[in-house]
Amino acid sequence: MAARKAKVGMIGLRGYGNTVRAGLQKCATLELAAIWSRDAESVARSQRELPSKACNSYEELLNEPLDGVIIVNPNYLHVEYGLLAAKANKSILIEKPLTNTVEESKTLIAAFKERNLLLAVKHLMRFSAKNRKIREFVQTGKLGHVLSADAYTSHSTSKNFPPDRWKRDPVKCPAAPLTQLAVHYIDTLMSIFGHPQWVQSHQRNVLKLSENIDCSVTNVGFGDMVATVTAHYVVPSYERMAIYGTEGVLISDEAGLRFKAEGQKAFEPVEYTPSDGLVEILDAYGTSLLTGAPFEVPGDEAIYVVAAAQAAILSASKQGQRVDIAEVM
Repeated sequence: MAARKAKVGMIGLRGYGNTVRAGLQKCATLELAAIWSRDAESVARSQRELPSKACNSYEELLNEPLDGVIIVNPNYLHVEYGLLAAKANKSILIEKPLTNTVEESKTLIAAFKERNLLLAVKHLMRFSAKNRKIREFVQTGKLGHVLSADAYTSHSTSKNFPPDRWKRDPVKCPAAPLTQLAVHYIDTLMSIFGHPQWVQSHQRNVLKLSENIDCSVTNVGFGDMVATVTAHYVVPSYERMAIYGTEGVLISDEAGLRFKAEGQKAFEPVEYTPSDGLVEILDAYGTSLLTGAPFEVPGDEAIYVVAAAQAAILSASKQGQRVDIAEVM
């Protein structure tokens, strides 16, 4: 007999929702049982790829016998759709970042705690095998005393945003490259080094394609380790992270993972078995729904990423002045 899968509903079927649905097709612990979207074409595509019950409203979906709901909508809608799920006694897996502000995050967290429901946040990057290996390197002491880290992420999609694209709006998507791209690395670094304590950030609107910024450079303090997280929306797609310690340097980029230890003349490749972080986090959510096992990134953890982003926006407004995380928490 096949193992039972947790039944979930999903909203946010367009754009990245297509990628999430592809992940669900590979997932061992979740079954897509219901969907809702105002976009008929997205519903039809979803039904071709992963047939489920197509609901006429979000309220109808929430009335289905579901174990949880996957919310892939933009972050400015997270409070609205999250609170409705909580009122319907449905646990959720919600797209990162949890919300746009700390206060909004606190509102959601309180609603789910009140009903003893799981509020899981889809910070999937920390779940990849490569980033798990990086964490192992740090935690086993192979890098010695870690002094600093650099993380870089970019793509140039903002050059082609349509006029009504929500990411063009600094109210709906504050500091877009920071809250959409840099947060991946802030969370990944947080999974290795713990909660951030302060930030300093510089943000610019270089190409002026919208009212929003298109580049950000943020220093994040993790104890005595300082990370620089750079995110641009107007540079071709590229990802890189480097961690510098007294016993070596570890670099992760499109070429793989490599390490140069003290005394070595060259970098050596670090072996790991690649994995799909999206499938990993979907399976982890399903396991939590089925067994009650703790989820690695609940609301109480994800709020620190929101706080770091909010503090960075505040810092940029003060010409890069240091802002403590406690100031916005």
